[in-house]
This record gives sequence, C-alpha cells and structure tokens, in this order.
Amino acid sequence: MNSDNVMVKIDSLSKSFGHIKALDNLNLDIKKGELLGIIGPNGAGKTTAIRIICCILQPNSGEVTVGGYSIHHDQIKIKSMIGYLPEEPNLYERFKARDLLKYFGELYGVPKNQIGHRIDELLELVGMSKRADDRINTFSKGLRQRIGIARALIHDPEIIIFDEPTMGLDPATSRTIRNFIKGLKGDKTVILCTHYMDEADLLCDRVAILNQGRIRDIGTPKSLKEQVHGDIILKVRVYEPQKIDTHRITVLDSVEAVSLEGNEFLISLHTREDISNIIDVFGSQAYSVNTKEPTLDDVFIQSV
Repeated sequence: MNSDNVMVKIDSLSKSFGHIKALDNLNLDIKKGELLGIIGPNGAGKTTAIRIICCILQPNSGEVTVGGYSIHHDQIKIKSMIGYLPEEPNLYERFKARDLLKYFGELYGVPKNQIGHRIDELLELVGMSKRADDRINTFSKGLRQRIGIARALIHDPEIIIFDEPTMGLDPATSRTIRNFIKGLKGDKTVILCTHYMDEADLLCDRVAILNQGRIRDIGTPKSLKEQVHGDIILKVRVYEPQKIDTHRITVLDSVEAVSLEGNEFLISLHTREDISNIIDVFGSQAYSVNTKEPTLDDVFIQSV
C-alpha cells in the first residue's frame, strides 16, 4: 500500500494486561477515506487497539502513526484528528444537548464564531434539533448515541471511530445510525468495530477479522466471502443423520466440503449441477432443503 494513502499505520503492536495478552504483534494499515470494519469475538483486542490509536492506552511495544504522527510523541495532535464514539458514551447527563456540544467544542478549540453554527449543523445531521435544549438524562439509548456521534464530530475530525454504535438499539434507530455512518464514507476515514456481520457487510470497504490480538484475515466483504468453501451452500435437514452415506456426496464433482451441525448437513458446492443427485442421496430422510450464499458470518466462523 502506498504510504501516502495510509491514514493509520499499526506496526508490531502488543499490549498485555497482567498475564492476558490483548494484542500480539498486531499489524494493520488503514487507508485515507476508507471505512474499515474490525470484527472479532469478545476479548479479541478490538477495543484495546482502538484505545491505543486514540492515545487513551499506551502499548507495551510497537508503533502507531496517525496521519504520520506517532502515538508516543504527538498525542495532542492525534487526539485533535480523531472523533471517538465508545460503546457506552460517557455523556454528562445534567447537560442539555446543545450545552454538551458547546462544552466539547470549546475543549477541542472550535473557534467561538463558528461553534454555534457547527452545533446547529450537527444537531440537524443526527436528527436532534428538536431536542437540543433537553437534558441528556431524558434521552433513550438511541438518542444518546446520536448525541454521542455529534460530540465525536464537533471538531470536524479526519478520523471517526465507532465502537459497537448500534449495540442494543431498536431496528429503526440502528438503521438511522448505519445510514449516517455510510454517509461518511470517502469524506472521512472511518473505523467501525461491530459484532454484527450484516452491518460490516453493508457498510465497510474492507473488513479485518481480529482474534487473540492478531489479524486473521482482511479484505473486502466480497473477497472474504469468496474465500469460504464453495459458492453455494446447500442445507439439508434430516431425521437420522447417521443413516446418510456422505461418501456418495463427497465424490460428486461440484462438492467441495460436507459438514454436519446437529441434524443439518451443510454442503459447499461450486455449481448447482449436482443438487438433484445430492437430494437423491438423502431420499426420504430429508425433510428440509434450501440453499444460501456465503456470508461474513461464515467467514468469521471459519477464521476464528
């Protein structure tokens, strides 16, 4: 990757908490203007990596540069370049929404002659103009997330980091926040940590799969899904799995892999040409047959 096109460079990054190694020689380049998703199981190191990028934590070893600035020497500059929305944004509940944004705008040095317009612009952007003078403690979780996003954007940062922005939200609010994040693509560099594979698939230019402190795979959602065995997955539920002769399936030309989960066979296929032959093998044992394309869930399970 051209170094001129890299906004965040993570090089040999390690971090331990006592005997627990959260990050283990992590390496990752994030391009300017891209929306990068980071997915992984609980404890994979996602939040630790983000907090190091934001200069909230210091690593045990390794380097991170943000826009060419080092987390070891240029923390104030880096913090001015980043807007961060943690999973649980710590909002001062007695503040009114407008006053909260004004407070953080002043902290980040937004010029006084611009701050009022900037606040109005952001409140409109996140759909909170009508609640601007209500106190934070009257807001639902979804409304707090919207104000948290506005707070993260108050100083017009070059990089926006979202840590589980739709966790625990209702579908309508989640859709609103996802559409907002999608609208940032290209204009800002965005890092999105999420447990929702469909969210990563929908929004991200690239997805990094993190597990045990290391990147296990990285690529576009499309390229990652293409790595999953087979272009088609045939799902067949049967009454008695032990009575199925799987050898008669695995020898077929289009079959790449066969696995069993409970009473459901998952058969990865290159083409559909042998589907009827496969169904004949199951015969009267089959009581449910359907097909699906590979998803990021499949990639995730295969990687971790």
